Amino acid sequence: MKDKNQISALLGVCIIPQIIAEIKEFYNHQEEIAIKEFYKSHVFEKLQNPDTGLWHLSAKTLSQIFLAEIKEQIIEFPEEQS
Repeated sequence: MKDKNQISALLGVCIIPQIIAEIKEFYNHQEEIAIKEFYKSHVFEKLQNPDTGLWHLSAKTLSQIFLAEIKEQIIEFPEEQS
């Protein structure tokens, strides 16, 4: 399991920039708004907690979950595959 510092580095360098790239179209390519809205989301709140294990999901999957949260006000995290 990764610790909080490792998760923060992984999120900041790899995952979040890719998520923002995926969702900024929804915000008419306004990256600043996309960033602001993502950081306010329930998905981000869960993502930054290492215990949830969401950091292992792809940026595409996480962006789809985020967009569902925004559009439909539902959040469904995929079951862990074994």
